[in-house]
Amino acid sequence: MKKRILRLISVLCSITVLLSCLTLSSVSADEPVGKMSSVYAYVLNDYVYTYGAMHTENPGDSFRIDNETEFPPRGVIHSEVINFDANENPYLVIFLADSEYSVASCHVWKFDEETESAENIANLDVNYTLLPDGQVGTFTMGFNNEKRYIIYRIFENDVPVYEEFYTAIDGDAFMYVNSPQVLSEIGVMDFSNSYFHSNVDISNFNENIGKFFDDLKNAAADSVTYEDIAERLSDEDEQQIEAVLKNAVRFTDFDIANYTSMEDYHKALNAEPTTDRFYLISEAYNLGNEIYYVRFSTDRTYYNYALLRRSDDAENGYQILKVKTDCIPLSDIELKQIKTDYDRSTLLYKKSKGTLKLLKHSKYSTDNKANDEIQPSKAPLIQIDKPISSRTRLPVICVGGGIAIALLTILWVYLYSDND
Repeated sequence: MKKRILRLISVLCSITVLLSCLTLSSVSADEPVGKMSSVYAYVLNDYVYTYGAMHTENPGDSFRIDNETEFPPRGVIHSEVINFDANENPYLVIFLADSEYSVASCHVWKFDEETESAENIANLDVNYTLLPDGQVGTFTMGFNNEKRYIIYRIFENDVPVYEEFYTAIDGDAFMYVNSPQVLSEIGVMDFSNSYFHSNVDISNFNENIGKFFDDLKNAAADSVTYEDIAERLSDEDEQQIEAVLKNAVRFTDFDIANYTSMEDYHKALNAEPTTDRFYLISEAYNLGNEIYYVRFSTDRTYYNYALLRRSDDAENGYQILKVKTDCIPLSDIELKQIKTDYDRSTLLYKKSKGTLKLLKHSKYSTDNKANDEIQPSKAPLIQIDKPISSRTRLPVICVGGGIAIALLTILWVYLYSDND
């Protein structure tokens, strides 16, 4: 009897610990990192489109404001994803200057996981023309072991005479009544009624903003959990898809969902082409039902994609469903949803009777025979249903861990108790 009880407790301990580990590790690559990055990239794109990117010829150059012959400072200066309160979703912070209102600004956005959209939660605007002579305003990012801060200060004769500290907690922005302890700071910009200066390098047409924007796009693209089959396409299939993409690059933004009749759809396919030229396929994913998501580069940009339907009725074997060039790649969540949306389209051609065959190994591999063909596996390779939401995952983990500790304690007491 004693051995049976010992085995039962051991089994329960193992199961509880295993369930806790599985719950903890069940976060998908796009929950919510991929979609969040995509959403933030669109927000930043709107800012750059509206204000432009502030840049200087040399690092450290300043803008003179008191000279009427020069343009006032305008544009996005710096952007960063900051985890103010160590929650699951960090915040997008954008520093900019708006010449229309003569303000230096810091805008903060949060990602709403339920609506999968961005929400502006704070705009810190300072009219630098209203600063008295001799005073200088600054925006910095502050850090300590627990939190992150946006700090606005006013200096007079290099001595701080006023300061405000801001942070975000659970999606809301707060200003501190009492200044918190800050261990380190990074300067972003300083300004007065006569000059404007960026503390971050904005030379080379603000290369840093371009890099940050690319990082957001790459994070969205890397969240895709489908198998990349680009290197396993046979030469014949690759050439067939490339022929379709060479025609698809004529569009900057094409979507079959915008049309209700085949006549309008075919008319749109014959639109005037752009000057972009197809370069190569970078990634390809089988979304199922013979719909493929293909990312490709052109002579102008690396970030382009097309959604294609493999069909015997289509020219070159693939129907063009959607094309976007110089764009933000789709994240994993978006791909799963978009495939469902296009499955419902009444303009979809019948899928091909044949099945796309893939090489067993990458055609660029030197260790394997690249001419062996196998049937493609369904993508995604593994689907795991997650009935536990991200909001309840942590409590479940804690409860599971508590049960495991309690069972282990019982087991320890039992093992060291008197055999009688």
